[in-house]
Amino acid sequence: MLLGILILFRVRAILGPFFLAFVLAYLLNPLVVVLERYKISRNRAIAIVFFLIIAFCATAIFLIIPIIYNELSKLLVILPQTIQSITDMIEEFRNQFKATGLPNRVAIVLDEHLIQGETMIADRLNQFLDNLPKALSSVTLYMLSPVIAIYILADWKGLGEGFFRIIPQRWRMEWRRLWQDINHVVRQFVRGDLFVAVIVGIMIGIGVKLVGMDYALLIGLICGIFDLIPYFGPAIGAVPAILLALTHSPVMALKVTLVIFFVQQLEGNIISPKLMGESVGLHPLWVVFALLACGEIAGFWGMFLAVPLAAVIRVLFKHIYFRLVSTKV
Repeated sequence: MLLGILILFRVRAILGPFFLAFVLAYLLNPLVVVLERYKISRNRAIAIVFFLIIAFCATAIFLIIPIIYNELSKLLVILPQTIQSITDMIEEFRNQFKATGLPNRVAIVLDEHLIQGETMIADRLNQFLDNLPKALSSVTLYMLSPVIAIYILADWKGLGEGFFRIIPQRWRMEWRRLWQDINHVVRQFVRGDLFVAVIVGIMIGIGVKLVGMDYALLIGLICGIFDLIPYFGPAIGAVPAILLALTHSPVMALKVTLVIFFVQQLEGNIISPKLMGESVGLHPLWVVFALLACGEIAGFWGMFLAVPLAAVIRVLFKHIYFRLVSTKV
């Protein structure tokens, strides 16, 4: 056991593609099962699913990617001017509060904090640019994930049975029930949350386009992705969208803010209750704690995985509780 953990630790750099492959196989297996119900062999069902995925990706590349590329190109043109405008505003604000007659010590403290803010933004940008080559090089490694996922899907049942065979017979049924409960709650969350995020992204993209804002596809994509994070996600996603709108004008930023606010109200009061309900059965306080804790531990990706992970932990504690109670009885 310890030897296995040590080996996994030594090869942890290559475990990412295998983990992603398992996630892909887990998400695609229900589609394969649906096709199998129509008397299609499993290998053919896997081929059909991946053919549809490739067709969708090709459509996205030829239709959506060029639009995003054009929007980013326009953004890169006006971004230096916007940064210069922001710098000028900060400098003007700095001169104004110096001229207000504030105590010299207060002015110095405020000036220091403004400089720290500028330095922090510059450091984050440099960090992003420094990590970009490493991130791009790792993309080639993760390109193996779909191929690995095909092998996992082809032997999905065998791998599952093989896992349960290594569990002692007296615990096997309990582990099966645990897996079924975990599988149920994770699938509920993925289906509901992903569907809601797609709807929100489309509605915000259409809304900002109707008010005359450029980068509608980019804004819809950003807001849709961040909507996967409960509670904090919509607010986090709104920030870059509003900043993009500020490159146009303050009035446009207000319009975009109103569009996002309206869509989020629709999501909170109509869309999510209808499509998701209590998808994972978690108390809001537990969700907020999970988001903060996972965000502290794993940052951005931790917040994405916080809710399903919290749901899995809830299922585990539930099974442990009933196990202890049944043992006492």
